[in-house]
Formats: sequence, structure tokens, C-alpha cells
Amino acid sequence: MKPIVVVPTYNEIENLERIVGLIREQPGGFHILIVDDNSPDGTGRLADELSSRYPDEVHVLHRDRKEGLGRAYVAGFGQVLQMPEYDAILQMDADLSHDPSYLPEFMKHLETFDMVLGSRYLHGVNVLNWDFKRLLLSKGASLYVKLITSMPYSDATGGFKAWRREALNAIGLDRMFSNGYLFQIETTYRLHRIKRFSIGEISIVFRDRDLGRSKIDLPIILEAIWGVIRLRIAGR
Repeated sequence: MKPIVVVPTYNEIENLERIVGLIREQPGGFHILIVDDNSPDGTGRLADELSSRYPDEVHVLHRDRKEGLGRAYVAGFGQVLQMPEYDAILQMDADLSHDPSYLPEFMKHLETFDMVLGSRYLHGVNVLNWDFKRLLLSKGASLYVKLITSMPYSDATGGFKAWRREALNAIGLDRMFSNGYLFQIETTYRLHRIKRFSIGEISIVFRDRDLGRSKIDLPIILEAIWGVIRLRIAGR
């Protein structure tokens, strides 16, 4: 399978060049689509420079404004699905909290599964540089999603994933309602409900960002709390 990694960005100029370099270092010929939401810090211009430096390997999608992580992924996935040369679509954060060294392992598991989740909690707790409050919030969110949706996965809230093209195409990107981090749950839940597709997990270590600022805020958290219930109601 020929892979492409979709990386949404907003004010990630401090991290973008490094993450692109680390992805390109991995064995397997990973290409990259950077989806920039008109970052005022110049991330979009740097993305264009990287695309010029690595033609046919690094692609850039410029969006007019910031509308949330979910909207950025919908746009990026939509573009990739119009590029038939890619059979495997991977998604990861630009802030280096997701280690590109796991990309080959994702590809190996895509030989068996239609979608693969990178889990922070598959074998204990694998997070670095988090305080207890944030760890409790994240772990509690994972348990809440399990309780409401009945999905069995250890970390359905994570954003490090790999998809076969057919699976991603089947979830109905045009019907997604989530804007923030609920998008990660919604996409997994939609595939989970299509019984002909399989979902696997691999264990990853999540490292909190060193540079830049987190995009999580109260409205994103509230959207996720209500959105999980909305997903379950809509899925009945």
C-alpha cells in the first residue's frame, strides 16, 4: 500500500519542518499532506517551501480560516480520496506528540485491519509530560466514550490513526458534524458501526508538545461531552 500522512496545522511553524523531516526518514515511502488553516505565524508559507523542496512528496492544502480540527481533517481526507495513488491514509498531530517512528508499525497492522488506532492506554498508561489533572481528564474521557458508545477500544479519543482507503471512504465525511477533537471519536464510531470493517490498536507513547500552544479549550471539551451522546442517539 502507498501511504500518505495528513497533518493539520495552525500556528505550528516551530514544529512543522521537524515533523516533516521525521516522517520522511521512516521506511516505507511516506508522503505528506499538510492542511493549514491560514496560520498567522507563517506556517502555510513554510509548508509551501517544504513542498517546493520535496516535490511530489509533500503536498499542501491551504484553507481560508480556522474552523476546528474536524473541518481540517474533512478537507484533507477529501483531497486525498481524490488522489487514487494512495491506498493508506494516516493522520497525526503536527506538534510532535505523535512519534513518526510508529508509522511503519501502523502500516504493518493495516495488512490485517481496515483502520488502526494508536492507543495511549492499551498496555497501562503511556503518556509523558502530563500533570495528573490532564491525565485524569484524558483517561476519564476514554472511559466515558466506552460507556456511552459501547466501543471496546482502549483509546477512542486519540488522533494517531491509519486507514485503508476503502474504510475512510465509507464513513461519510460529508455527514460529519464534529468540529473539534470529537472528530476523532466520531470517525472511529462511524467505522465501528459498519460491521464489514475491522479496527485494531497498537500501543504508542504520547509525549506532550515541547513548542507552541495546545488548541484544546472549554468549548472543545463541551462539544465532546455532548457530541458522544449525540453519536449514540444517532447510531441507534
